[in-house]
Amino acid sequence: MVELLAPGGSTDMVRAVFEAGANSVYAGVKGWSRRASRYELDDSGIVEAVRIAHDSGGELRAAINATPSSMEIPMLMDKIDFLYSREVDALILNDPGIIRLIRDRYPDIKIVASIGCNILNHEEARFYREAGADMIVADCKLDLNELKEIKEKAKVGIEVLIHANTDFTYLGKCWMSSYMSLRPEKIGNKSYYIGSPNRGGVCFRPCLKRWKLKGEEVYSEGFNLPNDMFLLLEEIPGLMKVVDCLKIQGREYSVSLIREIVSFYRSFINAVESGDLRMDFWRRKLMKLASRRDAERLRKTLELMRAAEGELLF
Repeated sequence: MVELLAPGGSTDMVRAVFEAGANSVYAGVKGWSRRASRYELDDSGIVEAVRIAHDSGGELRAAINATPSSMEIPMLMDKIDFLYSREVDALILNDPGIIRLIRDRYPDIKIVASIGCNILNHEEARFYREAGADMIVADCKLDLNELKEIKEKAKVGIEVLIHANTDFTYLGKCWMSSYMSLRPEKIGNKSYYIGSPNRGGVCFRPCLKRWKLKGEEVYSEGFNLPNDMFLLLEEIPGLMKVVDCLKIQGREYSVSLIREIVSFYRSFINAVESGDLRMDFWRRKLMKLASRRDAERLRKTLELMRAAEGELLF
């Protein structure tokens, strides 16, 4: 059976997604997971999330998507020791050196190579598997045949995003936000760079501002760079035959919205398994959810843009 993985931006969200039918949940480790700190979990939150997950018969994955400096590696490993001692089921990582380091220390913990690794082919997938990853999050641009090839040749588990956003850059590799605004703060002893998700802070989404292309003259103005909603539906029955995990993004959205999204996909997966595929019916339901999700994302984006200008603190 394919795994349905849902976001956990708070312990309330962790509880809600399991009630809605998720098999597992991922939660950001505060200061380390490329989100505003309010959508990450501190140590006590991680402990509570693990308890909820295990009481629900599911798993908790801890996301550590920030790239540490050399000086931060001992601090990171202390955090990994804590997560392991509290029975976190898996770690989501995007640095191959850190993957190797953790695999050597804890050979029994599940490691997932993050979407930020931008894995596009079976040789890259094999590289991360040999570094220590049990599963990779495949790039959104890969089609079913490419996913099959990775599965067959790299011999690694595959996770795919079914409800997320595309990006005009490679996911996890964009530095635009830090050019727009960068403010160093501290979370405990860790430096937390607001405006640089690559160093653990939030992205201010500058690609969604109005842009102008000019040289000797203005060639175009008032346009956004591509950053669109990425929803899969028709593709899911085929994916269920190939991949191991279907992932929903959305730690920063409301608990009620994420509960509905998870419930929708759980119901759709059940319908696929039972052979009850009324695609027009499911498509209409998804579009209603997409409209709500777009409205919430717009509000969050405006908040982030104001934050970049110093009007709000994250």
